[in-house]
Amino acid sequence: VLEARQAMLLQRVSQGADAMSAREALEIATRGGAEVLGRSDCGQIAVGKRADIAIWDARGLESAGSWDPAALVLAGPRRVRDLFVEGRQVVRDSQLTSMELPGIVAQQNRLARALAEG
Repeated sequence: VLEARQAMLLQRVSQGADAMSAREALEIATRGGAEVLGRSDCGQIAVGKRADIAIWDARGLESAGSWDPAALVLAGPRRVRDLFVEGRQVVRDSQLTSMELPGIVAQQNRLARALAEG
């Protein structure tokens, strides 16, 4: 989504505010990205396609005033609510389901301290 936002904003800076809509940017990031990579097996939600699906809760303040669901590109929430990768749910209610996050954080903190001391 970040790359789509950047592309859209660059188009708007160079060619005016109406140069690219949020919906067009989202399509470029999904279907367009798959097409550029020569991947006919992904890029859209359809039977027989590979899919990673991210779901955000757009009821918060950061999304207030967004009338178009594609506006997620501009003013969406930063934290994903639910995430499915290859049909397997890896985030549920903003929590990892496949890893022990406290253990990962503790390990990363130990590694960072060792790197800083070493």
